[in-house]
Amino acid sequence: MFVLSTLTMCKKADLEQANNTIASADSLFDKASESVEKFDSTANSIVDSVNLKAKDLIRNKEQNEKAFEDSKNKIDSIGENVEKFKKEIEEKKISSNLDSIKNSIKKEIPKPVTKTVNKIVYRDKPTQNPEPKPVSILKKGYVEINVDDIATGKYLVQQQVRKYDGIIKTENLVSNDEFQTYYITAKVPLQKFDYLVEELADLGSLKNKNVEIVGDEYHQNKMCDIEIILYGNKIHPTVDEKGKSFGSKSLKAISSGWNVIGSILLFLLPFWPVFLIGAILYYFYKKKNNKNQNPPDNNDSQENV
Repeated sequence: MFVLSTLTMCKKADLEQANNTIASADSLFDKASESVEKFDSTANSIVDSVNLKAKDLIRNKEQNEKAFEDSKNKIDSIGENVEKFKKEIEEKKISSNLDSIKNSIKKEIPKPVTKTVNKIVYRDKPTQNPEPKPVSILKKGYVEINVDDIATGKYLVQQQVRKYDGIIKTENLVSNDEFQTYYITAKVPLQKFDYLVEELADLGSLKNKNVEIVGDEYHQNKMCDIEIILYGNKIHPTVDEKGKSFGSKSLKAISSGWNVIGSILLFLLPFWPVFLIGAILYYFYKKKNNKNQNPPDNNDSQENV
């Protein structure tokens, strides 16, 4: 009995152990099934996410391909437009070249001369005269002067004419038993005409002066005519002059000489800057020569000492 009870107790223990083993196995199986279910759910979620990502990638790929196609089409259209623009530019250049060639050909071809004559008859309206063209201003001068010495007066007149860029055209000296007359005709620029007339009046005693002006358009280099007549003193003395003493004749000769000197000084007076510059240059020249001559003297004196 004891043995049976022992066996029974042993069997119960084995059974309990087996039951426990089975229970633990069931729990393990349950855990395994739970883990499998979790794995399945995780795998499903992973698969779903992968599918979604794959779909997104496919969608992005399609969008990129579409965008690439659109950009390609745009580039193609731009290239076509560029080609069209180049063709248009070439066509315009060709057309412009053709136009220039046509114009040059037209210029070279002489145009036919056609003369048209229109006759207009005015019945009641009088004909209008054309407006007169402007005429250049011209001056013509005439000067008569009494001078003490005809030779000096002739020389001074020639100098004055050249001074004002004039040209002497004719000269004529007429002498009789008592008087000498000197005739000069010259041409002077318009802008210097009045200055010459004023200075000629200072050569002696003005007897007559006349200036004529014609025209209305001023040209400063227009050459104008002037006629100058000089009347000299008597060549042969009268009876009263013969009776004069030597002293009176000498005084008269001296006074006439002073008149000549005065006329010459009046002629040289406008050139005073030239004389002044010459005097200054001569002063510095002499001063430089004196400096060059003094050093040798000083050296000689030092050697003698």
